[in-house]
Amino acid sequence: MTDKNEDKGQEPEANDPIQGEHRQGRPGVKDDGDIVTTAGGELMSGLIADIADGDT
Repeated sequence: MTDKNEDKGQEPEANDPIQGEHRQGRPGVKDDGDIVTTAGGELMSGLIADIADGDT
């Protein structure tokens, strides 16, 4: 028999916006509001990507 309270305190992973596939941030594309990846595959805020590539 399993205890229904085993996962108590943990958030469901399906609603986590950081998981899953993300596109790469690119110059000329407004990335603000999205989570994008760097050229090295690291996750980054789209706003930071826009500032870094001059899209602001």
